[in-house]
Amino acid sequence: MAQNAIHVTSEIGTLERLLIHSPDGGIGKIVPSKFQEWLYDDTVFLSNMRREYNEYIKLLLYFLDPDKIGYIRSFEKRQDKQKQPDCYKPDHPDYFNSDKVLDTEHVLAKVLEQDAIRSKLISAVCAWEGCSFKTERKLDAIENPHELAKVLISGVLYNPDKKQRQLAFQPLPNFIFTRDIGIVLHDHLLLSNAASPARERESMLMKFISFYHLFEKKQEKIIEISESSSFFLLNEEERRDFKTSVEGGDVMMIAPGHMLIGISERTTASAVNEIIHSIFKTPAVGIEKITVIKIPKHRAQMHIDTVFTQVRKDTWVLFGKFSEMLNQYKNSTRYSYYHDLDDSEAKQTFELVEIRRYKKSTEETYDAGKNYEINISHKVTGLESLLRNISIEDFNIPESDVRIIYSGNNIFPYDEREQWTDSCNLLALKDGVVVGYDRNKETEKGFIQNGYDIITASELFDRFEKKEASPETINNTLILLPSAELSRARGGAHCMSMPLSRKDVRVER
Repeated sequence: MAQNAIHVTSEIGTLERLLIHSPDGGIGKIVPSKFQEWLYDDTVFLSNMRREYNEYIKLLLYFLDPDKIGYIRSFEKRQDKQKQPDCYKPDHPDYFNSDKVLDTEHVLAKVLEQDAIRSKLISAVCAWEGCSFKTERKLDAIENPHELAKVLISGVLYNPDKKQRQLAFQPLPNFIFTRDIGIVLHDHLLLSNAASPARERESMLMKFISFYHLFEKKQEKIIEISESSSFFLLNEEERRDFKTSVEGGDVMMIAPGHMLIGISERTTASAVNEIIHSIFKTPAVGIEKITVIKIPKHRAQMHIDTVFTQVRKDTWVLFGKFSEMLNQYKNSTRYSYYHDLDDSEAKQTFELVEIRRYKKSTEETYDAGKNYEINISHKVTGLESLLRNISIEDFNIPESDVRIIYSGNNIFPYDEREQWTDSCNLLALKDGVVVGYDRNKETEKGFIQNGYDIITASELFDRFEKKEASPETINNTLILLPSAELSRARGGAHCMSMPLSRKDVRVER
C-alpha cells in the first residue's frame, strides 16, 4: 500500500488506512439545554469515554499499523491508568503518529503549518462563527499548529497563563463520527454538506484537510455538493424542503462500481439528485450503478448505516423492522397490537426509491437523459432483498448462502433497544471481522448462531500478546468495544471511521 493511498471499492475489503477523531474537550462541554441543537441525547463522562475510545485506536493499530503497538504499550505500562496516556493525544509530542490511523486533529495541524492556508482557515472559521476581530487576533497569535488545531475543533481558547479559558465558539461534539464528513468512492472523495448548523464547521475543516493534505496534488478527485444558486431566494419553509445536505453515514461504496445512498433525516433528496449528476458526468469515478434508499426521518435511524452494515460478502446485520420478509411473516400471523402499529408505520415510510445504471456513452458532453437510466430490478422488493441481491450479484454468492443477522436477534424489545445502541453500525476490519459494542447481547447471539466468534477487544489484545493469535488468523469474528460512554454519543464503530484505503475484495466468478 502506498503511504498516501486513497482507494475504497467496498465496505468489507481489508482496511488499510482511515481517518478518525479522538474525543476532545468539546464533548465535555455539552449541557442538557443544548442536546437537540448539538445532536446529543445525554452528557458523557469524558475521561471514561477516552479510555473506551483508546481501545478502539489500539485495535485499529493492531490490524493496520502493528509496528506502533510496542510504542503505545510502553506508555500504558508507565502512566497512571486513571489518565489518558500521552501517546493517544493528537496534540502531544509523544503521539503515536501513524500514517495509517490518522486523527483529524493531527492532520489539521499539518495543514496549519502552511501560513497562507492557516490565515485562510482562521478567517473562514471566524467569519462563519461570527467571532470578534479580537478573537480572530487571539487565534492568529497561536504559533503552535497543534494547539491551534485543537482550538478550532474544541472551541476552547486558553489565555496566555494557560489557567483561564473561554469558549471562542461552540464545540464540535459530533466530530468523533468521521464517517459523516466524507466518503471515498474508488479514488475520489465525496465531501459531506452537513444537515445541521452544529456540524457545518466540521464540513469546513474537512474541506481544508481534503484540499490541502489528503488530495493536495489531485484536487480534481474531490466532489463537492452545494446549494443551488437560487437557494438564498427561498423562504424559510422552502429552504427546509429543498436544502441540499448529505452526510457520509448515508453513503456506502458497497462494491466495485456500485454505490448506495440513503435519503434520511440528514441526507435530502435534492442532495441525492446533485450527487447522481455529479458522479455520472465524471466517468473517472468509475461508478456504474447507484442504488437510492429512502428511510424514515427518525432520530433512532438517522443514517442508513444505523439500519444495516455489511459483515462479510455473504452476511449483513439489519434492523428487522426494515425487513420486508419479516413484515410479510408478521402480517400473516397473529401479532401484538403494538407491533401492528409499529410495522405499518415502517412500511408507509420506507421505500427503495430507484436503481440507476450508468450507460457508457461515446458522447463528450453529459446529457442526463442519455447517460443513465432508471432500472428497478424485479429481484429487489425492499431493503432486505436488496442486501441479498448485492451479495448474489456483486459478490457472486449463491442465494442459499446469504445470511441476515438481525438487531437484538429480532426479539422485541431488544431489537429496538440494541438498534438504538448501534447493533447495526459495525466497522469491517476485513471480510468477516467486524467491530461493535459490548452492550448488544441479543445481537451477539445472532452472530453466534451464524457461526461467528465473539471476543472483547481486551481479550483479543491478550491473545495477541501471548502469540496465541494474530490479526491475520482472526476470521469470522465480532470484536466488542467497551461502550458505556461511547454509545451515549449515538454512533458506533462504523460512524467513528472514515476509510481511506481498503484492499479490493476477491470475487470468485
